[in-house]
Amino acid sequence: MRVAFDFTSGAWQVAGIGRATRGLVGEILKLDGDLDLRPFYAGLRRSPLADRTFDAAPNPARRLPLPERAVLAMWHKLRIPIPIELITGRVDLVHSPDFVLPPAFCRRSVVTVHDLTYVTHPETAHPAQKRYLDAAVPRSVNRATRIIAVSAATRDDLAREYGVEPDRIDIVHNGLDPLFARRPTALQCQEVRREFGLPDRFALAVGTIQPRKNLLRMAKAVALVRKRGQDIRFVHAGARGWLSEGVLDGLADLAGGFVKLLGPVDDRWLPALYAEAEMTMAASVAEGFMLPIIESMAMGTPVITSNLSCMPEVAGDAAMLVDPRDIEAIADAASRLTTDQGLVKGLAHAGGRRAAEFGWPAAAAATISVYRRALEV
Repeated sequence: MRVAFDFTSGAWQVAGIGRATRGLVGEILKLDGDLDLRPFYAGLRRSPLADRTFDAAPNPARRLPLPERAVLAMWHKLRIPIPIELITGRVDLVHSPDFVLPPAFCRRSVVTVHDLTYVTHPETAHPAQKRYLDAAVPRSVNRATRIIAVSAATRDDLAREYGVEPDRIDIVHNGLDPLFARRPTALQCQEVRREFGLPDRFALAVGTIQPRKNLLRMAKAVALVRKRGQDIRFVHAGARGWLSEGVLDGLADLAGGFVKLLGPVDDRWLPALYAEAEMTMAASVAEGFMLPIIESMAMGTPVITSNLSCMPEVAGDAAMLVDPRDIEAIADAASRLTTDQGLVKGLAHAGGRRAAEFGWPAAAAATISVYRRALEV
């Protein structure tokens, strides 16, 4: 079974889909069987992330020596049908883990769709990105033999918004990175505090700065908790994303200097960062899958998340669910976590069990099963 795998997101995106792609591929490469994985990516230079991922793999990642944006424009805007087999050689199936399929000679393909938030919450998407996705994703979804959705929420959105037949969709949840397999030592926690100058008590948010992450409401909720007498601060780790200017302006306008933006944080610091937080706030407006929920749970830190979209599906009964549009509700949940140690311990215990249910080995095995179903058509 020869599979061309588009590793472009894994090659260049440090967080989010990039991390998920690397986690999936890392486990696929460990599986025995007849799979001949042929990874490729676009880029003017070699990707250290790709080199590291495929260092001991039978096939190295093959590079299409063009900028990623130029390749996407060529394939999905100009519709130039240069088949990926010119890079990978003949294959039986193509898999793109990032929304859109490349041109190919082979007729069987799998595409992973992480979310349709650009459709369901268009105000949170950059207009240019939305125009591109509105055109490219439906074409890829219609062409794909099988579609992987990372949550039941995304599956339901695909059926409702694009009219996709549910029997063409397979749900394969994202997994927990092995980085979070064990909790950090006391020394590692001390080091992360020194490295980032962390406050004594803080609520943590992790992810790209963009409107749907709901950072401004979560920070305002922390402001309310502070007014109630709890000396807790708001710390965010993550890079700037699209439409981040308005979010940053709103955070800068908050009085009191209780917001600390760390910017992009190397993965190696994340376990200790979660462990040192009093709580993790992951109350986005909409998501396809919310990795910080299970990452925080694995580190024993309680989570406040949204009662919308995929987040109840991911969190189960191991987090506090709130209306992400209700600042007071977020603040009430945070206040309880600052004062109720019984609740904190209960959520930490339940969260550890819940996080253990999401593993990349299971996701990799499920993905191979999707490949086999696609080849049976």
